[in-house]
Amino acid sequence: MNIRRSAFLACAALAAALAAPARAGPPAAAELREASVAVGYETRDRCPGLIQTNVDEPSAALIVLVVGPSGVPSQPSIKTSSGSESLDTAALGCVVKLRFLPAVRAGEGSAMASWQEIAWKWGREHFAQTPPSAGPAPIAAIATPGVAAGAAPAGPAGAPPTAGAEVRVCADESGRLTQDAVVTRSSGDPGLDQAALRIARSGAPYYRPAGAPSLTGCAQLAIKFETQ
Repeated sequence: MNIRRSAFLACAALAAALAAPARAGPPAAAELREASVAVGYETRDRCPGLIQTNVDEPSAALIVLVVGPSGVPSQPSIKTSSGSESLDTAALGCVVKLRFLPAVRAGEGSAMASWQEIAWKWGREHFAQTPPSAGPAPIAAIATPGVAAGAAPAGPAGAPPTAGAEVRVCADESGRLTQDAVVTRSSGDPGLDQAALRIARSGAPYYRPAGAPSLTGCAQLAIKFETQ
């Protein structure tokens, strides 16, 4: 009876251990090094829309992983979320498609497995391929003397003539431009178009979708000039 009971308890303990989820991430005392992608594994081809960034970037998806002696990654997990589920998922999927430079054992020069970390954010290609959502949130513009952002009401008779251009700007969660501003409707004057681009670029990092500071996206910025 005692033998059968002991055997049952041992089996139950083993089954519970096997069913327990594996511990995510590195041990508390593990030393993390910043991962370096191996030559021949260009992220642009394998991870379209993503670019590697500094591990201290606050809006990036920070991934921890084990890099084996041959550079093969395993056990990837989110160390710090970007706040965007789609970016976190894309970053996790990206690292398993790559190979990395392994750590080298001091004094021997032989490769060894190690915990490493790497950060990702959306690149310009992602925003260029992402169509703007219906009714995009307006992007606030910096007030500029002599320039009105957005559609202006018709002025009184005798008011100075106006000319304007429309510029497309794309911003991330922090309000910084993710790609260069582009003229989508010309004023008809190359000089004014260039001035509109300079004004749009000067808005970074102050662009932020109104009422939704965590969103990213693109918007049209209408800039009018009063000609003297």
